[in-house]
Amino acid sequence: MTAKGAIAAGHPVTAQAAADILAAGGNAFDAVIAALWAATVAEPVLASLGGGGFLMARPAGQPPRLYDFFAETPLAKKPAEVLEFSSCMATFSGGVTQEFHGGYGAVATPGMVAGMFAIHRDLGRMPMFDLAQPAILAARHGVTIDAFQAYVMTIIQPLLALSDESRAAFGAPGKQDKDSFSTLAEGVLHQQPQLAETITVLAQSGADGFYHGDIGKELVHACREQGGYLTADDLAAYRVLVRDPVLVAGRSGRFVLNAPPAAGGVLVGFGLKLAREMDIGDFGSLRHIDRLSQILDATGIVRQQYGASPTILSDDVCESWRSLIGERPLSQDGTTHISVVDHDGNLAAATVSNGSTSGRMIPGTGIMLNNMLGEQDLSPQGFHNWPCGVRMSSMMSPSLYLASDGRAVALGSGGSNRIRSTMLQVLLNLDVFGMSLEDAIAAPRIHAEGGILSIEPGFDQAILDRVTMENQQRWQETDMFFGGVHAAMVSDGRKSFGAAGDSRRNGCHMIVG
Repeated sequence: MTAKGAIAAGHPVTAQAAADILAAGGNAFDAVIAALWAATVAEPVLASLGGGGFLMARPAGQPPRLYDFFAETPLAKKPAEVLEFSSCMATFSGGVTQEFHGGYGAVATPGMVAGMFAIHRDLGRMPMFDLAQPAILAARHGVTIDAFQAYVMTIIQPLLALSDESRAAFGAPGKQDKDSFSTLAEGVLHQQPQLAETITVLAQSGADGFYHGDIGKELVHACREQGGYLTADDLAAYRVLVRDPVLVAGRSGRFVLNAPPAAGGVLVGFGLKLAREMDIGDFGSLRHIDRLSQILDATGIVRQQYGASPTILSDDVCESWRSLIGERPLSQDGTTHISVVDHDGNLAAATVSNGSTSGRMIPGTGIMLNNMLGEQDLSPQGFHNWPCGVRMSSMMSPSLYLASDGRAVALGSGGSNRIRSTMLQVLLNLDVFGMSLEDAIAAPRIHAEGGILSIEPGFDQAILDRVTMENQQRWQETDMFFGGVHAAMVSDGRKSFGAAGDSRRNGCHMIVG
């Protein structure tokens, strides 16, 4: 019997939702929508109906298209002194810290609900209420907190402690008071009855229930009373945008990448173009690590110079940077991903984020709100200095890799500003080093930023001692800091499927028979 498809995601409940829909006759887009609903329940810090994201879609026999349902800046500013905008420090297991900001003043206009309904309208074939059922049941009956979700909550505990509602939703039993707050522990059954009811309402009422109905009114009222930007006009003006993706040729295939104003796809494409015409040696060699660290450093610098402009991908710009690499040293966040492929040849790669969460919820709904206006990586000009009413940039880069041998891979990663380095390395592993899907994702990674080379275990220590970039942070274990690529693949004339989930971010995968 021919398999119906393959899935990779960041939680078994998320992946199972997609698998159930494929088994019931849905296509890859039905499955990815079901998985998105479920991720907001099973991965509540990383995905939320109060967040946003992107879907890279390739309907069978059609060109790829990019659905942009990421967050948008408010239509009007407010004085900083009236905003709720709280600074918090997140700490990863390697001791690396990252500053985030929460409160209603950090909330941008959410796009998640609008995105799911736009994808369903264009590409789905099963009723939306059926697609939401796995999420509704999971929220009502509960999801057992696993080690990874417990760890993620621990990282952003200061944000989750910000409000009474978030402490009640994510606090350990008996530890929901502000002074004694601690997050849900591994093994606890996490039930979200308010969220179950909200998903039920939205699945029946459509996106209008969020942007024009009672849910939106609650959000607007909370922002008005407690120091947020969003108004009814912000919600009414939100639109899902469909874009042509960025296309970049590789050595053994083609890359289909996220388009501007998102920065991730362009920066990954820039790195891929540099590497395409360069000898980067064998994986793990001194040449490989040296060249890769310099390419990654270059992506950070060109981002400062060009933002998300496609100019980065011009031959002149790429050649000017390629000539520098090897001659002299160069100078100068919560996300999850779902990939689904089906037997018809449809490809779906969705990356979504709630930032690191704002610590604020839409009252009475169970929806945790994003903190995109409080993410430093999304505010390069400084907080509160964004232009009004524009789609925010993002490092998220749901992608496709179309190999010359007929393999088609849908993939993407979480990881804040590390997404560009994570995706670049996995795509190079597939295209240049010819690795299998599993090996390409499991291989050790590096990340270069701010003059520091962060390095996962797995590289030869003697070689690392000779790498040009001397300021190194050598991690003792793999970590979600280095992203988490979840990928699904179809090949052999749509008869063979593969999938791999990244253990760094709780990855799991399924082949649906």
